Amino acid sequence: MSVATLKRLIALLIGLATITAGLFTWRSGQIGSTAAFDDRQAIGEQVDVETARVDIAVEASRQARQYDRYLAEYAVAAELEAEAEQLRAQGDAASAMSAEERATARRSAATVRATDAGIFGVDDLTPDADEVPTTPQDFDLQTRIDELTVAEATELGSSGDLDPQRWADESDDIRRRIRNITYWVGLLLLAVVLLTAAEVTVSPRMRLAGLGLGTSFVAVAWVGALMTGYLS
Repeated sequence: MSVATLKRLIALLIGLATITAGLFTWRSGQIGSTAAFDDRQAIGEQVDVETARVDIAVEASRQARQYDRYLAEYAVAAELEAEAEQLRAQGDAASAMSAEERATARRSAATVRATDAGIFGVDDLTPDADEVPTTPQDFDLQTRIDELTVAEATELGSSGDLDPQRWADESDDIRRRIRNITYWVGLLLLAVVLLTAAEVTVSPRMRLAGLGLGTSFVAVAWVGALMTGYLS
């Protein structure tokens, strides 16, 4: 192969390597914008998730306070019941009945208020005041937090459908691809340097060595980029 032909081949490879480096750089910028979008999605969804957690904590705390009030009302009702027994023992049946009625009214009002506050379900509220339980109903804070969490997760458009970690993982994967492409761009630039040196040298041996190494670097960069980030 003549020197002129080799120089034309080298010039062609230099152009190919330069165009390829530009193409890889463009691809890095393209998928980089996707990484930025994924970052915004991850942050936005994380904010929504944290907001939902705060809302659940606030609601659970509110219901716990309402339950404390419910227990206090039942404690007053218990005192009225004790008072009624004492009055009945003293022969004051009318006052004893009045105290019992006030105790029942306390329990009924406490149950209605607790149900309205969401502490108990509607099935726990009996329509007949006389059937209101004389002992306070149970309330487990952790169970209620779990119930509120499930309700939040199943609500249409709620944070239960959000997965900020997935977006963060996708963003990390894209940045890994960008780093890989950057490495191959560096190899292409090195190939351009070798090919340029091969084109301007007067030594046939240096020309062939530069051509061989430059061609190898271009081929490796193409294969490596396609396998580790450009298309995936």
